[in-house]
Amino acid sequence: MVPFGRRRFLGRVGATVAGVVGLVGTTSASADSDAFDPTRHAFGFPNWAASDAMFEEHDDVNVDANSVEAILAETWPGTFAEFFGMKFTDVPQSVLALISRQISVAANQMSAANGHCYGMTYSAQRYFETPRDLPAGVESAADVTNPEIPLGSDEGPIGDLIDYYQRSQLLNVYAWAGRRRMYRPETIDYEAELAALIAVIDEFGTAGLTLVDIANHVSHQVLIYDYTKTAEGTKLAVYDPNYPAPQYREKQRTFLVRPTEATPISNYGPYGAFVFNRWDRAIRAGVDNAMPNDSDSHQQFGYLLSRVVRVTVDSPAVSLAVVDPDGNPVERNTAEYMDRGQAAVWATRYRYDAPAGDYRIAIVGKSPVEYRLDAEVAGLDSDVLTQARSVSVSPGEVHEYTLRVPEDGSPSLSRDGSGLLGSVTSLDPTSLAVGVASGAALAYLQARR
Repeated sequence: MVPFGRRRFLGRVGATVAGVVGLVGTTSASADSDAFDPTRHAFGFPNWAASDAMFEEHDDVNVDANSVEAILAETWPGTFAEFFGMKFTDVPQSVLALISRQISVAANQMSAANGHCYGMTYSAQRYFETPRDLPAGVESAADVTNPEIPLGSDEGPIGDLIDYYQRSQLLNVYAWAGRRRMYRPETIDYEAELAALIAVIDEFGTAGLTLVDIANHVSHQVLIYDYTKTAEGTKLAVYDPNYPAPQYREKQRTFLVRPTEATPISNYGPYGAFVFNRWDRAIRAGVDNAMPNDSDSHQQFGYLLSRVVRVTVDSPAVSLAVVDPDGNPVERNTAEYMDRGQAAVWATRYRYDAPAGDYRIAIVGKSPVEYRLDAEVAGLDSDVLTQARSVSVSPGEVHEYTLRVPEDGSPSLSRDGSGLLGSVTSLDPTSLAVGVASGAALAYLQARR
């Protein structure tokens, strides 16, 4: 049994996350004579959001930026050079602080994956591989109908284990770097990804997979436990934490992968692409085409820290949008079950490997409020900017800013003026009404290109 009491949660993550390369136990699936069966090995409860009343007694641990920075400083140096081609100690403090702040927001808002799906996926995998870690008297994960069931008499509930893995996707350098590829889907070799995924299933019986809605930067973690090669493609059998174990008695959940198609995934909700983190379980499987090497790692991740841009606002009463020098929206990772209220920052937009140039920012008021805008720039090839503005805004009023990020020299933030959302004649009344509720700022910027 592994202790994961809330008081020891951050200490446990800091002490062990570097050694939990695959985020699961080291025992092979062969230790269990039966294959993974979601009617037995899936949890008996569904995925849930932090704000969900379903398990309101579950208290998610808040991870502040200072704690994140301390954990990264403790656990990332040993493997950092494999991914970025430089020593961790050579990274400017400004870059580390910016990354830590963004990780803290993502962890607390649960925006990196859908609710607790990542934690549930890897907890279910752990119990499948090491069933002795289940609470006394519990035969399988399907018997666990509430995340507050204790791990043991002197330990925290199973929900603590789920939280541990949920946060590890951001705090573990292998998991964090591996997931960055979802922002560059055009660089992913899906045939190689599928081959590595299948190799891990053959070796261990299961493999975690991140499903991605590229258009909206929404991701969701699932567990793949079987595959069938057909003339149409490869059909994957999936444990989706959104569905509790009893539902798999009625229907097996599958989707088809066609790795050479523009949209590799077929018929699984909004998800059309996937990221298999080859540094997750393939390292243990000993699969040559899935093993990291210096040239591969540097090619995929060395660019990330050249320049990082981040813009945040603290109020739900405004709509925020940022477009890059080419007019493309600067986005963030989101999830269906994310809870923005769990962090001091409400909305954030960020870009790793950000190009130099002018970033246009628009903030639209939804109701009268004073908001705080923070703009940050840091990187290996950039000067540092950390600047904040606190401004009052009225409903429908637009505040425009420019974040100037030169190739050489100091970045700057300037206020360009104010306007009214209704003054943009190209916005029809229907889109305007929708925009005020959600994407008004982006609609405004795009209309004024």
